Amino acid sequence: MHAPSLNTSPPLKHDRYRKCAEKMPTDEAYGVLLVSFSRHSHQRNFVSLYRQHPRTRIVAVADDDDTIDEDLRRLNRIWAQQLGVPYVTSVEEALRRADVAIVSIGHDIERRSELAQLAAAAGKHLWIDKFLGATLSECDLVVDAVAACGVTAMVPSYGYGSLLRQARPILASGRLGQLLGCHVDLHFAKGLPRHIDNHSIRFLGGDTGEWKYPELKRELLTTGSYSVGLLQTCLGRTRRIHGTGGGFFFPEHAQRGADDFACLTLVDEDGHLGTLSAGRVGLGSHPAGGPCRAWLVGSDATAIIDAKRPAAQAYLHSDLLDLTRPPAANDPMGWATGPPTLHPPADDDPAGLATALEEFVTALDGGPELQYTVSHARDNMEILLAGYQAIATQQELHLPLSRQAPLS
Repeated sequence: MHAPSLNTSPPLKHDRYRKCAEKMPTDEAYGVLLVSFSRHSHQRNFVSLYRQHPRTRIVAVADDDDTIDEDLRRLNRIWAQQLGVPYVTSVEEALRRADVAIVSIGHDIERRSELAQLAAAAGKHLWIDKFLGATLSECDLVVDAVAACGVTAMVPSYGYGSLLRQARPILASGRLGQLLGCHVDLHFAKGLPRHIDNHSIRFLGGDTGEWKYPELKRELLTTGSYSVGLLQTCLGRTRRIHGTGGGFFFPEHAQRGADDFACLTLVDEDGHLGTLSAGRVGLGSHPAGGPCRAWLVGSDATAIIDAKRPAAQAYLHSDLLDLTRPPAANDPMGWATGPPTLHPPADDDPAGLATALEEFVTALDGGPELQYTVSHARDNMEILLAGYQAIATQQELHLPLSRQAPLS
């Protein structure tokens, strides 16, 4: 089992990155600043974690009011009112608060790199919702800023979920022999598949760095990133990528050529294979909200891990559809709501957020370093961007990607 090597970007030289984070006394709670409640983020899911953990407390909500739409301004204020904390209309002003130790970034992907750099420069520790930035260069800037400022940065989504927590001890046990490869199926049973009239729209690649659309999410990016996190843990550094995509279940995606399902094949530096299928596959397609399963193939044995066990399932399609019929008018694809399920999760922390927060606080107290760092998250994004280019060009792609050349 290999961990990806760290990014080797040259250190930042700007004066604003010279301030380093201070260690907090271990008997005090860490003040958390919630930056934005974009509906393209999981900020709403983090709130209960911060409120329940004895070492974290929410002190304010903030956003740059002059740069966001009225719906987000209203949503930010509603959350601040419900939490009983002030709403600060300037992120830079909020970062000057002495009671802020952790900045929880839940803004649109296009804003996250800038905000993470500002927070690091202010000496604040970071909790970043999934993607560091919209492009590889934006991700590099976050990695550099974290290193230069000496802050701790957590990206909780990829390295702490139930599937990966079950895979780690199996890999460490040696019972599989030499790991030859692995496969991950992770799908979200959300959205209503419908007939698609136009099948000639060109697949939308990932070279523009534009990911936000009012009516859709890019599903290889949104869903496939979790699977990439597991493959990063199992394999060495990815060197080659093949991709297939362009089949659609949802008209919202098809009319833009945006992916709602895709498959990737990764080949690491030692020739080991990692494969994944990822996407949004429709309401009623799985009784536990969508399959989440991995196959670890070794020279001596193969392990199958099912995070939505039991693996053998029988259910009535109509029972699931009845749970959410009709879907919420303001959330037809289920971005801000979980999929309908007929039974509770087998794991009490399926997404691993509570596990991640405990590790984060321990690291802030001077404990072991994080298992999944911003450098790993940066490499996760590189793999996904390469996958998009491989699908769009129908060619095998080699990593690392050039930092100078555009992804086109």
